[in-house]
Amino acid sequence: MEPEPGCCSGHSVSVKMNVKKTVSRPRLMGLVDAAAWPQQVEPLLQQAGVTYRSVYSGLPEEDLGSASLFLVPIDDTKAGWVSELDRLDLHMPCLSLVWSRVEIDLLAMHLRAFLIADIGDGMTALVRFFDPRNIDVMLRVWGTPISRMFMGPIERWMYRGRHLQWQRIQNDSLTGARICQSILLSLDQADINTLADHAEPDAILAAMIEDGEIDGKRPYLERFADFIPRYRQALHWGIEEPAERKIFCQHTYLYGAGFDRHRYIHALLSQRKVTDEPFSTAIYRVPAAIWREITAARSAAVSCREPAGRVTNDVRD
Repeated sequence: MEPEPGCCSGHSVSVKMNVKKTVSRPRLMGLVDAAAWPQQVEPLLQQAGVTYRSVYSGLPEEDLGSASLFLVPIDDTKAGWVSELDRLDLHMPCLSLVWSRVEIDLLAMHLRAFLIADIGDGMTALVRFFDPRNIDVMLRVWGTPISRMFMGPIERWMYRGRHLQWQRIQNDSLTGARICQSILLSLDQADINTLADHAEPDAILAAMIEDGEIDGKRPYLERFADFIPRYRQALHWGIEEPAERKIFCQHTYLYGAGFDRHRYIHALLSQRKVTDEPFSTAIYRVPAAIWREITAARSAAVSCREPAGRVTNDVRD
């Protein structure tokens, strides 16, 4: 399921839990998805000399090494390595802040119990609840019973993900550090569909960055905020297949986010919406003269926005 988000349904088949003694004060820990930064995170932690644990320990995913999921105590929020994790998270979401009264090994064991889900037909999938873009949809899919079990030893969980500000999940019903040693969770088709819908914008955005169609150097939220209206416009036109939605988004970067407002394109897409013709097939019929007209109008609009006396060859929406 990498790199898409993953969650489990609220159906619990088998659960093994223990109540552990807690420390007097909650301790802040960072949960770091090093797969987002496999060349940076673990060397950073090693250089800082801090203790950390791989949540993947004992699982086949442990072979990912530097691309594993790490849990690390944070004693000084102003430390240089913490600031660097914060910077990395702003460019590609990878960091959650977790407050817990249990020791690091116990918390790692608890988080490990929620990593694998049964998806039917004898198959399992990695549950990417640790991706900061996933935590809110994960809790909705899991439902209250599983979410309470998950938050058992956790007093507070904070993340940014697709949000500008840090988001907070507070465990107000904490009655003891209930550690889940093992739990068998399952995903039904409705869960899978929900997660696929949630993951798709980021998956298409990542593919377009990899293909060099979108500038990947900008902070994540800038990239996502610029991309998501284009993706939603593809949904508006009833374009159903992810590959077709990607092609639509590519056209918004080539010809402008409002290219579909051109009278010819608008009529074509309206007709396609009725006939359910693939977008890639319909758009292929657009005459070259129409594309020249759209390009000229876009260039003129950009020129009007430029300060007087400034000349630029860098045209962007």
